[in-house]
Amino acid sequence: MKLSHIDLNLFLTFEAIYTHGNLTLAARHLNVTQPAVSNALARLRDRLEDSLFIHAGKRMNPTPMAQKMIGPVRQALRLLQSGISAEEEFDPQTSDKVTRLAIGDIGETILLPRLVEKLRQLAPLMTIQVVNVPRRSIPRRLSLGEIDFAVDIPLIANTQLINDKLMSDRQVCVVGRHHPLADKPELTLEDYLDLTHILVSSRPRGGGLVDIELGKVGVSRRIAVRLQHYQSAFHMIEQTDLALTAPLQLTRMYNCQVFPLPFEAPNLELQLYWHISTDQTALSKWLRDQIFSVI
Repeated sequence: MKLSHIDLNLFLTFEAIYTHGNLTLAARHLNVTQPAVSNALARLRDRLEDSLFIHAGKRMNPTPMAQKMIGPVRQALRLLQSGISAEEEFDPQTSDKVTRLAIGDIGETILLPRLVEKLRQLAPLMTIQVVNVPRRSIPRRLSLGEIDFAVDIPLIANTQLINDKLMSDRQVCVVGRHHPLADKPELTLEDYLDLTHILVSSRPRGGGLVDIELGKVGVSRRIAVRLQHYQSAFHMIEQTDLALTAPLQLTRMYNCQVFPLPFEAPNLELQLYWHISTDQTALSKWLRDQIFSVI
């Protein structure tokens, strides 16, 4: 089947039906009538010799062929839109763009309030949506246009993604103000190892950067609690004698006692990722400028 034998507009209808799972909603999204959507779907079914979607109650469930097609179709449509958008003028004051960010706990706490404050001034109609995306899924979600940017540590290698360092912060040890060691001027390595620790990690197992460094010198720390978010960890140290190792910028948001780490540890670095197809669009370039400016 050659593309010259298919009306490419049919793929816009296909993507809308796949996204919304309903002909009425797809028609509303495309700003056409429902019969027009039904007719386009019938034509595409005839060309591809597959039903593509099967009725299940009020939903249209994709067939295996439709599931196989959706990734390449979305990527192709995104590339076409990017080519058009790259030449369009962009006015942040009138743009109602919904920007989707895959961002973790640190970025959400440090970056997002500053970014939202700036966008409220410069682009008041713009909407920010934060989504939870596993690291391994970030390249695919960016390529499909399901997210616009991702903020994560520098461990994602993909030739279709562009990345730049967003922030780098040194790690410190913190305890509650009531902690028995809170009045010490500094911690020794022995003090640090005697503490009972909270580990914040999005992964279900394994240590953090500091555990790797401690392992290099043949020692380890005792981890009593494993959490996914720093906010709950900071609240926990206020009520317990547990210790937390965290980026310095985060500690400034809480009432806690901060100590430099008594050993060498790498800075925690975050990168901003975006897909190569959006690199030259006016909207993406403007948003990247705003993100980097607030950091």
